[in-house]
Amino acid sequence: MTTLPGGDALREKLARGKPLFNAWLSMGTPFVVEMVAEAGCDLVTIDQQHGIGGNAELLGCLTAARAANVPALVRVANNDVGLIGRALDAGAQGVICPMVNTPDDARRLVDAVKYPPQGSRSWGPYRARLGLGDYFRDANRWTIACGQIETKAALADLDAILATPGLDMICAGPNDLAITLSGGAHANIRAPEVTAALDHLLAKCREHGVIATIFANDADYARPLVAAGWQIIAVANDARWIGAAASAARKVISGE
Repeated sequence: MTTLPGGDALREKLARGKPLFNAWLSMGTPFVVEMVAEAGCDLVTIDQQHGIGGNAELLGCLTAARAANVPALVRVANNDVGLIGRALDAGAQGVICPMVNTPDDARRLVDAVKYPPQGSRSWGPYRARLGLGDYFRDANRWTIACGQIETKAALADLDAILATPGLDMICAGPNDLAITLSGGAHANIRAPEVTAALDHLLAKCREHGVIATIFANDADYARPLVAAGWQIIAVANDARWIGAAASAARKVISGE
């Protein structure tokens, strides 16, 4: 099959078998995209569910990602065909969709991400097609449909979700998994039932040939995920990085 003129840097990196650093960005700022690209991130995720900004900020961040030659995913607010299409048309390689709890949720996600005959995405890639040759011909195998697995219900239907044709990737959400698995009793991502659920999820991703990515709250949490073989790992996000650096600087000045 003919490849896109620009290639598929994300899948090419994954094929090397080493974990990738996903810079998770919630501030909606193109300059931050440029900074993390300069720092050597493998890809960026622009968070429009729990992040700042709307379509204008999205466009700016995707423009910066293209200029910095770094693959970009967008986490949309919900499983909405309009939001998904808007992110892809603006140039995102893939979409992360929260709360994919059932096979029907997964099918609706794929349907919105892929063109016919695989899905029913509407034509209009006003930025996505720039510099990518025959976008319509190649889009279905270049784009990434990623469902977020973050509930007890999703774990119960995991095999059927992962077997969805066209579902390229899942993103594990330990924070919401902790809440739902404990019935709202706690949000401890290190609880044994959360660890067991993540191990099971990773094994099932391997079984179904689905790319496995995860959000880690901090570096200590991320290290065993690297050892376990998660393919793409986010370590906190831009807002947390700034907060942590500011706190460290304050301690220097206060002598703590």
